[in-house]
Amino acid sequence: MVTINQDIEIVESILRGNTKLFEIIIKRYELSVQRFIYNMLRSKEAAEDVAQDVFISAYNKLYSFNNEYKFSTWLFSIAKNKTIDYVRKNKKVVEIEYCNEVTFSTSNSPENFVEFMETKKNVLEFIKSLNETDKQILLLRYTQEKTTFQQIALSLNMPESTIKKRYYSLYNKYVSFITVKLKKPITEEVLSKGVMEK
Repeated sequence: MVTINQDIEIVESILRGNTKLFEIIIKRYELSVQRFIYNMLRSKEAAEDVAQDVFISAYNKLYSFNNEYKFSTWLFSIAKNKTIDYVRKNKKVVEIEYCNEVTFSTSNSPENFVEFMETKKNVLEFIKSLNETDKQILLLRYTQEKTTFQQIALSLNMPESTIKKRYYSLYNKYVSFITVKLKKPITEEVLSKGVMEK
């Protein structure tokens, strides 16, 4: 497990001249950064190109990293900005593929599989209906392990209280969305299979 201190020690060593250690940073975060970008661009080739740009930028700006914060938060903030730049430059519509592929064992029934696919479809439709900021909040909250509201606030340059307020309002929006979608009152069982956790 990577610790905050390990990242900081590597960064400080790089800044002292041991530049080869940046390869450790790349190996440690390359896949997660690519996945983060892919979830917004939905293009493997574009995600790889933008990720490369992210690490070049991170290397060149390493002196500006504030070691009071997590290195990963700083890095993903660069990834977010580079992705937005790419979208603006290429005039692409950003969509989030929230649900990762899930492998069902042979013990799962066809009924369960169909139910899962229907839930996934509803989640994607809900996310596509959100504005860009709310999409980013969900993306940061769920595609990075143990991402806190404070880290999301730093990444999006917004007050933590605002992030929390918007996040919990998304819960209510999702309840309303599914209620209308199903055309019947929502139950805890149905809600527990969706995207949001209250």
